[in-house]
Amino acid sequence: MKNQIIYLFFALSFLSCKNEKLDNQVKSLKQQTCLKLGYKNNKIAPIWIDALKTRQKKEYLDSIKQITRPLSKEENNWVKLIESRLNYWSSIKDSIKVPFSDVFINDTTFVLLGYTGYDDGFSYKDKTVCFDVTALNREYGSALDSINTNRMDRLFAHEYTHLLSKSWAKKNHLKLSTYQDDILWECIYEGFGMYRSMSRKWFPVDGNLSDVSFKTFETLYPIFVERLITIDTLKNPSESDKIKYHKNLSRGSMKQKWGALPIGVWLAMESKGDDSKLNEWVNKGPDAVILLAQKYLTGESKITFEKHFNLKKEKTNY
Repeated sequence: MKNQIIYLFFALSFLSCKNEKLDNQVKSLKQQTCLKLGYKNNKIAPIWIDALKTRQKKEYLDSIKQITRPLSKEENNWVKLIESRLNYWSSIKDSIKVPFSDVFINDTTFVLLGYTGYDDGFSYKDKTVCFDVTALNREYGSALDSINTNRMDRLFAHEYTHLLSKSWAKKNHLKLSTYQDDILWECIYEGFGMYRSMSRKWFPVDGNLSDVSFKTFETLYPIFVERLITIDTLKNPSESDKIKYHKNLSRGSMKQKWGALPIGVWLAMESKGDDSKLNEWVNKGPDAVILLAQKYLTGESKITFEKHFNLKKEKTNY
């Protein structure tokens, strides 16, 4: 009887270890970052066209369907660089998700590569990060330049953060009913992405804005305030209005990104090197934009902004 008990104990221990090993293998598989190619036989594949549908007009998509060409040597170098980072990207997902607390993407992440596009990177649906090797080469030069290894890590973190933001929005049943709602959401959505991708020169120094941030915001703060107040007061914006006031929110050069860059820097001011401090800002959703602005805007920009939004708060309990 004693021998049977001992045998049963070892059998259960073996099964427990085997199950634990299997669980770890499943977890490891779900944490993988796998490559997908958005081109085949020197032509753009349907999956890349589908990924671009919400970003480009039909006429543009129809035109690139006709392109037949191999990747250039420079574009292939970007493919190789991205391939070389996949395992590292898998290893940093847990640290990227810290601000999102219990929100996560419990599945393999795919990195979809395409070419002949405008944006260097973007997210697609719920678990795919997209990079355009033509745009990467145009914007950042040679993939062989050592600076671009770290840059690609930051760009992946930016786009993976977008996937986490989508997951948060779905979990919290976020509803964007107006153009104003859309703009505020994009500011915080892109701001969190910017927090992950901006270089160290934008981060605070000893709790204060860095020199480059300070000088940039002398120009950018008034634009930020003017845009948000104007957008907030638009009752029935036309399509041309929407395009006009949305411009450069998160596209263009860094110093033009009136919505994404200030939020990204303010989040860095909030985190103080501890990403868990950003969880409260994730959970505020679009409201975080107004609250961060009220906290960090300075000078006339702060006075103008608070006069408008504090008055609105008194009237509507914003």
